[in-house]
Amino acid sequence: MKGFRNCLRRAKKRPGMFLFIALVTFAFTFIEQYNPWTQAYASFGLFKNFDYVAFLSGLENSAANFFKSPKVAFLTIGAAALVLFAACVIFGLLYSGYFNQLSNATFDKPKRKGEYRVGIGRYTFKLAFYFFITFILTALIVVAVLYSAIPAIMSVKQFFLGSAGMLLPTILLCAVTVVAVIFAVLFYALYVTYILPSIICFRKGGTGVAFRMVNGYCWYLLPRTLAYLLVMLGIRALLWAIHYGLASRGAAICILIASWMIRTIVNFTYTYFVFNTFSAMKGDMFDSE
Repeated sequence: MKGFRNCLRRAKKRPGMFLFIALVTFAFTFIEQYNPWTQAYASFGLFKNFDYVAFLSGLENSAANFFKSPKVAFLTIGAAALVLFAACVIFGLLYSGYFNQLSNATFDKPKRKGEYRVGIGRYTFKLAFYFFITFILTALIVVAVLYSAIPAIMSVKQFFLGSAGMLLPTILLCAVTVVAVIFAVLFYALYVTYILPSIICFRKGGTGVAFRMVNGYCWYLLPRTLAYLLVMLGIRALLWAIHYGLASRGAAICILIASWMIRTIVNFTYTYFVFNTFSAMKGDMFDSE
């Protein structure tokens, strides 16, 4: 209750903290809902007759064909990297001022004029590199997770093809795979999120501090991060269940507003939690030293 009161008090002093999250969330929610892919595929019908192994084989074949001409491939990758970094600079411009405001609020620093402008000047390129590396690492993590599930998927296929003796090995393999993926995603999410306030707060060595914090307080942080990921996954699952891309105009607007409001609250709550716990852990770690 005290933490909730502090959040309201800080948001009242800096209303832009919540307004920024609301605007950004609305933009991403709108783009997500109103695009051709969502209208065509965003439903659980996508997985009907879906062949997981064939899908991965198709990805491998596409990659092999892409690298048949190495020079063109590397030029394409270089151009894509430049475009990605340019997009990350834009994200850095957008988020640097906001994260500076949020950091100042959670450390109870007095509000000063031009906090957003100061944040842009100080953190734009730091955040641009952060977003750039995070996007690349996330893509690699996704690929690793996809391929790590192959043994479990093949075991399930063998069981349904009539291998009754595969029941216990299938259950064990699926359980181990699910637990390993969950913990890998959770720890990755923790490291990625806590690096953000750390690079805002420290000029050098912020990433190392974030790793120390996550390692030291992981059992306190894990349930909150898991809850955030599950809520966001639940929202996505509900939207896919109703195939929101094909909703009528009136229904689509209602879905957009409802999902935007819920996501805004969830995103702001988790973002505030990350920065607020970071300020508390920083005081605990460095005061004790």
